[in-house]
Amino acid sequence: MTLEAIYFIGQTVAAFAIVGSLIFVGIQSRQASKASELATLQMMQERFDGVRRLVVADKELVDLYDRGLRDPVQLTETELVRFRLLLFIAVEGAQASFLIKDNFDAARAQFEALDPLFLRTVATPGGRAWWSMFGSVTHPKFAAHMDDMLTKAAISRSVTKEHWIEALNALASDNAKDSIGATP
Repeated sequence: MTLEAIYFIGQTVAAFAIVGSLIFVGIQSRQASKASELATLQMMQERFDGVRRLVVADKELVDLYDRGLRDPVQLTETELVRFRLLLFIAVEGAQASFLIKDNFDAARAQFEALDPLFLRTVATPGGRAWWSMFGSVTHPKFAAHMDDMLTKAAISRSVTKEHWIEALNALASDNAKDSIGATP
């Protein structure tokens, strides 16, 4: 074997080694990206859970949130500030999901699942009033997305105890009809 042949074999082996290492780096990079995506989603979920726990644990805050969504005019100045801050927290979380949804599949699925739920809150009289005052301070793409959804959505009603009773009665009625039609 000549020196020239050994040189070409060495070059070929080096080329394969470089290609192999690039493939390895690509796989590692993809795995790191996936881990980062999951960590980000977990952090966002923990923030949402923390806010929900805060609201649910405080009867006064639940009442404030409910009254603010239905009719923010009835709130005192201090209550109105607290209500606005609650909605800021909710919008901040939705905006974060919206902004990362194009980069991560799991975030896209999470945001699309939360979209109707979030719209139900922002489409209330209090939510719409808040959005008209503060929606412009959100990211332009998120603001356009929300504006588009709000123009298509009817004003949501706040869910009251009477709505729960209606839903339960409808379920009981449906169950009764199902049991009447069932064969013994």
